[in-house]
Amino acid sequence: MSIASQVLILSVVVFIGVFCRKRGFFTDEVIRGVTQLVVNITVPCLMIANMQRPFESSVFINFLLTTLLAALIIILGMFAGWLLYRRRPRERRAVLANITAFTNCGFMGYPVIMAFNPDLMIYAVGYNIAYTLCAWTLGVMLFKGKEGVRIKRVLLNPNIIASVIGIALFLSGVRLPVIAADSISMLGSLTTPLTMLLIGTRVCGLKLSELRDPDYHTAALLRLLVIPLLTGALSLPLAPAVRSVLFLLTGMPAATVIAMQAELYDGDAVFASRAIAYGTLLSLVTVPLMGMLL
Repeated sequence: MSIASQVLILSVVVFIGVFCRKRGFFTDEVIRGVTQLVVNITVPCLMIANMQRPFESSVFINFLLTTLLAALIIILGMFAGWLLYRRRPRERRAVLANITAFTNCGFMGYPVIMAFNPDLMIYAVGYNIAYTLCAWTLGVMLFKGKEGVRIKRVLLNPNIIASVIGIALFLSGVRLPVIAADSISMLGSLTTPLTMLLIGTRVCGLKLSELRDPDYHTAALLRLLVIPLLTGALSLPLAPAVRSVLFLLTGMPAATVIAMQAELYDGDAVFASRAIAYGTLLSLVTVPLMGMLL
């Protein structure tokens, strides 16, 4: 099955999420609870489960390369966004620079990678490590400066903890007992349907009349087309696995954590929420198109 077909299936689940939100099955309280479940339980389990594989030096080298290149892409995107939107008020500029830098590489990216090729998940974990470290340090600094950064928040992030566990198991060659491994795998498998349903709840209330500001469209164009196409072109000399992961994950819509950070650190939270929802809706078209280029 092609990645376009696979993403189409994911899109069907997204629209079921829209239906559930409209019918009231997903209340605000339910959405918060399911989001916490995904972020703190199912995604970390998915990460650990997909790093339970025999150690290969080439895989580990490509894992490190993916992590470093992802960090470089994020930092360059942030710098470019900060310059491009330098005339905007700081609370808007911080949001736009973060949108340019950070994609939804875990929440939406993991299901897409799993649909494309589950063997690439270990490299997706590397990308997510770079994303998490940068988002809660450099990303926060765009809003509040150095005083906003909390190292404890970074180190205790469930994705970082799961990454450390997964890497340790991979490097040591230790395999979890069958019952533990199957339980973790089962929980991890819930990630894709739950995240797609949650994305449906986020795009549900979006109104085109709210998107008259050109910044919405510029941010979406950069995030969904310009940056991934540049990444794909520049990564052609790399190993196919690394190139595919970098290309697909930079093509994801903006990270949902940006809206939360805008709320926490006095950014333009309304703009952030609408821009992320708009980009997520457009990504249901752009991601399959990008997949066809692989």
